[in-house]
Amino acid sequence: MVVECVFFGLVRLVDAKMALLVASIAFLAMLTSCGTQPAGTAPTKPASSNHNGKIAFTRVDSREGHLEIFVVKADGTGVRRLATKPTQDGDPAWSPDGKRLAFQAVSPQSNNINFPSDIYIMNAEGSGLKRVTKAPTEARTPSWSPDGTKLAYIQFKKKARLGTRTGDLYTIRADGTDPRQLTDEGVDQYPAFSPDGKTIAFDRLTKGSEAIYTVNSDGNGLDKRTDPPQGFWDEGPYWSPEGTKIAFTRWHGDRPDVFMMNADGTHVRKLTAKTGGFSPAFSPNGKKVVFVGGEGGSDKRHVMNEDGTNARRLTRTQADIYEESPDWQPLP
Repeated sequence: MVVECVFFGLVRLVDAKMALLVASIAFLAMLTSCGTQPAGTAPTKPASSNHNGKIAFTRVDSREGHLEIFVVKADGTGVRRLATKPTQDGDPAWSPDGKRLAFQAVSPQSNNINFPSDIYIMNAEGSGLKRVTKAPTEARTPSWSPDGTKLAYIQFKKKARLGTRTGDLYTIRADGTDPRQLTDEGVDQYPAFSPDGKTIAFDRLTKGSEAIYTVNSDGNGLDKRTDPPQGFWDEGPYWSPEGTKIAFTRWHGDRPDVFMMNADGTHVRKLTAKTGGFSPAFSPNGKKVVFVGGEGGSDKRHVMNEDGTNARRLTRTQADIYEESPDWQPLP
């Protein structure tokens, strides 16, 4: 998500996270179906949550400012790049059946990272690219509904309150129809559908703070789930497969850490230690958490047990290569 930050306009994580990269990269600031189901067909049955597949992530080359999506086996082997078009690809999200990836990217007609981004879908191996959103503003950070028929995303605005570039929560069908606005505060980001599809978690920027909220999938029932201490910022929620826990990033200055809480906002605890960390994502079986850690001077993929133990670095690339926004593929 630093890349997210980086790539998605500076807004705490999209700011804060970005802050890490921004400091190193200087400009990457701002960006960042196949397989959509034919009309009238039923959604594909979700894959089992017991089997972990590949990890999709964004790789950023700070020398050139390019954002690209890669996939890799959970043991770190078999790295492969996906989607050469459109450009500035990032924030990949696996579909519940593990067969598709939603992501944000700049239109193929432009190589300018300041050009408005849209949500795209492609097959797991990179074929069947389809553009989902076609709004004049910027659509970012997609999250699949558990039945695979819809996406939640944030539509960013040219100008928002508090001097940021954040936006509002929307849903849209995976075929690009029926976009619906769920929030109108202009300060929301990083949505995540709950496993039962009834709730969407996200983070909201308020004056002097940022916290995790939830809202019903119809836009009703807004609820604040975290209340960070003064000077701390919470963002980037990610549900556990069974829906009982939420992992998220808590920032204090330029230091991020991965935290966990019960889905109702109770029992908040820190999971990361010396590496720090942000952009957590559960494995499909719920036993592991992949995240981005800053050990060694640049952002690399790490993994740990869901209780924070046995944290280890997965990547050994040069310092000017940053890896962000990991998501773990479910398998049948």
